[in-house]
Amino acid sequence: IVGGSSANNTDNEVEILKSRKIIGAVVDSLNLTTIYSKEGRVKRSEIYGANNPISLKLTSFNESFLKGRKDTSFVVSLTSNNSYQLKDLYGGVISKHQFNERVISDLGSLFIEKVRSFNDDQKEIFISIVRRDKIIDDFKKAVNITPVNKDASVLDLSITHPIQEKAEDFLDELVKQYNIDAIADKSEVSQKTKVFIDDRLEAI
Repeated sequence: IVGGSSANNTDNEVEILKSRKIIGAVVDSLNLTTIYSKEGRVKRSEIYGANNPISLKLTSFNESFLKGRKDTSFVVSLTSNNSYQLKDLYGGVISKHQFNERVISDLGSLFIEKVRSFNDDQKEIFISIVRRDKIIDDFKKAVNITPVNKDASVLDLSITHPIQEKAEDFLDELVKQYNIDAIADKSEVSQKTKVFIDDRLEAI
């Protein structure tokens, strides 16, 4: 990514890219507060993108439900091609549903969509809804933004994450949200300048 024309401007661009505002916009756009995982031989591992057969859509969210806790987790257990059970982490059945059916829960109103076929080892998918501020903190720590050299205005972006596809999506969206924010700032400055000029003309 190309930064400002001076070292000072480049430092400013780094701060903007790593700001909670920009990273928060990335988290919201990619829905990174929802984490999917499957049980492995030793531990659970996150699944993402093309490896994830379902998608959780929250149409209303009870934010107070997550107060005082890091996250909330539950299990989607496949019972047929079109239906599933919601279970707690101990295996207890909470409720039974069809995919794309509206579900009313303590978390809010939600839909679970089946986006592709389940693999043989994916009959149960663990879903964790993590607090937004925690996800932002995690990505702020994971992303690294540096000038390619001390005199350059070009910035190098990298991130430490175990899932390459998720890392690439994050960096792509980070640049996109940075550009959206820059355009919005320029538009605001332009509008304020226009108002100032119009006011001055009226005063003449």
